[in-house]
This record gives sequence, C-alpha cells and structure tokens, in this order.
Amino acid sequence: MSLRPAPTKFGAGVRLTATVLIAVHVLLSAWLVVQFEGRYTEGVPSPSNIKAIVAVDDEQTLIDVKIENSTSFAIYMLVRDYEPPADNVTESNSPPSDTDGQDDAESKEDKNRLEAARLFTKACLAFLVMSELAMVLGMRFRATFRAVIWVAALACFLLILPGAYLSDLAGNENDGEEEGNGGQNGDLANETFVAQTEDGAMVHGDSSIDISLAPLGVHFDMMFNGYDLGLVDKANQSDVRNQEPEPGSEDANSWVQFESRLTAKAGKNIQSLFILPVLWFFFPALAGEKEELSEGPYDEEG
Repeated sequence: MSLRPAPTKFGAGVRLTATVLIAVHVLLSAWLVVQFEGRYTEGVPSPSNIKAIVAVDDEQTLIDVKIENSTSFAIYMLVRDYEPPADNVTESNSPPSDTDGQDDAESKEDKNRLEAARLFTKACLAFLVMSELAMVLGMRFRATFRAVIWVAALACFLLILPGAYLSDLAGNENDGEEEGNGGQNGDLANETFVAQTEDGAMVHGDSSIDISLAPLGVHFDMMFNGYDLGLVDKANQSDVRNQEPEPGSEDANSWVQFESRLTAKAGKNIQSLFILPVLWFFFPALAGEKEELSEGPYDEEG
C-alpha cells in the first residue's frame, strides 16, 4: 500500500492555496538576520562589548546597535589622535582621474547588490506561485519548472541575500559617505569593525577570519590586533610604524585586540518553504488532460 494518496482536484487546490499563503508569509517576514557580537579583549578600549542585530526584509534594513561597558570605548575614541603620513595626504589631494570615475561607478553598482537581490527574491516568490498554478493547469514541464523555482527561492535566502548584504557591508567600510540603506550599513560597519581607525593606523598586528556553517546560515569568527598609532605620541608614530615598540614601553600600551563573531542566517519564517515538498508528496498533481483521457484519472506527476 502506497503512502502517497491518489491525486485529486481538492489536493491541487490545497497545494495552490498553501503555496500562495506561504509565499505571502515569507514576503512579509524578515528575510535575513545578521547578528554581530564583538569584544575588545586587550588594550585601552577593553572590556567594551559591541552587539548589533540587522533585519533585512523586502524593503528595509533595520539596525540596532548596543555597546556594553562603553566608558572605556568612549575614552578610547576621545584620546585617539592619528594623522596619516604626508605621502598619503598628498595622494588624497591629487586631482581625480578617469580611473577614479570608473571606480566610483563600480562602487555605486556594488552598493545596489542588496536591492538587486531583493528584486530577484520577489521574482522567485512570484514564480513559485505561478509554478504551482502551472501544475494545476497541467502545463508542459511543470514539475521541473516548479522544482527549479523552489531551489532558486531557497538559494535567494541562503546564499544570494547574505552574500549581497555582506559584500555591501564590506564595501561600505571603505566609503566615507553613504546614502539611504547604504548609510545604515555604514553605521553598522563603523560600530562593529571600528572604521574610525583609519587605514594604516594599526601596525605590527595580525588578523584572521574563520568561517563555519550555522543552521540556515553561516558564522564568521574574526579577530584583529595591532598597535594603534592613534594612541601613540605624534613624535613617536613614525618610529612605531617602522619598528615594533619594546615591551613595557609607553608606546607598547597602544596594543589593541578585537574579537568578534558575525552570524548571517535566513529569517525563521523562511523555514516554511520546506513545507512545500511535503505538500507535493501528500497531494500529488493530476496528470495532463490528454493523459487523463487515455490512461485514467489516477495518473499522477511529481
């Protein structure tokens, strides 16, 4: 005796109705949740903790940042006094070239990755409903079309959206001015990755990143350390940049270490997409009309 019941029009209606409800439910929920937790383990800003949570839906990117033991972090940002080397300043004051214009254009395109991912995800949800409608109407290649769209929808939430957001976040760390949602992403970068420490301010340090899988997502365990030139007397910054200070010296107190974990995972309501294959099994699709006439009403597909 087969566990799979015979296909019926009622079952087709159940599948179509459930697909529409699930697609709407997913559309109105959070698509991507990014959790960040970082801690200064060594140096002046320790033991400050930085926690942030980001929720990405079909239109907005909502960010909440919290800093615990913030007194040491506030003092750290107030006492920092760093000026980039003269050669860096000269390069930054040079007139813009055509290459700079091309880089700006590419940067703007990169910032639109999340918006493009949103549009593609909406399209996949719409096509998911259309694919189930195609099953009801008995269109050709309907089962293959439905399976491909379902896989594409899952890929949106598990791969495309996290990749687009994290690439935008990494890009915003290097940009000085942000607009719209990009500005929100930049705020998160400033709070979590401490973009206030200018390029070249951390010397004689190390950084690492380890990637591991999480349920419906991925973990990024990150660490960076080094001597912060902003905490070094201006007269000694050149010396510290060229040579690591001796242990126990005043300049050695500029050592800073930061450890963090970032988790990007699909919203919890995305799990409802896994209900669809179960419905496909227990409510099989009717065969095409021509096949029904020639082979009988209980032939099934998918």
